[in-house]
Amino acid sequence: TRLQGDWSSDVCSSDLINAMAASPKIGVLDMQKIILTVEEGKQARTTLEKEIRAKEAEFRKQKEELDKLNTEWKEQAAILSEDARMRKQKEFQEKFMELRNAEITFQNQMKQKEGEATQKIAMKVAKLVDSIAKNKQLDAVFETNSAGLLYVKDPIDLTADVVKEYDKDKKPKKLSKK
Repeated sequence: TRLQGDWSSDVCSSDLINAMAASPKIGVLDMQKIILTVEEGKQARTTLEKEIRAKEAEFRKQKEELDKLNTEWKEQAAILSEDARMRKQKEFQEKFMELRNAEITFQNQMKQKEGEATQKIAMKVAKLVDSIAKNKQLDAVFETNSAGLLYVKDPIDLTADVVKEYDKDKKPKKLSKK
């Protein structure tokens, strides 16, 4: 007869013993570092930065025009009729709001473009991670910057492997000298 609480024969199957004895192989990667390192990420960032600089120059010019309009309005306020002052003030406020709305719209567009570029890279990274993890016989792979990962004992960092594989076919081809 089996004593109460003596269930070791049921639990201690060879599968369970093997599972308990084998430490899981955990991989980690730094997605932000990958995005900043792969050529596609660098190119996307460069393109966005150029677009931002151009638009910021345009916004600076519009702000200078607004400052000029505001200065003129203040200088002329004493000689303008009440109706003319109100029109000038309204014109300034409308242009100011148009500029603020344009800046906000542009910021949102840039965030969306950045998100799209990041998502595109992340999807490619996910496929690479799947392949690399299978080749390295990993049990799990975690992103190091995610809020849920606080500690992993002896993780295998896949970041460099992913960057290498990502850019493998994207190396610039050297032109042959004729």
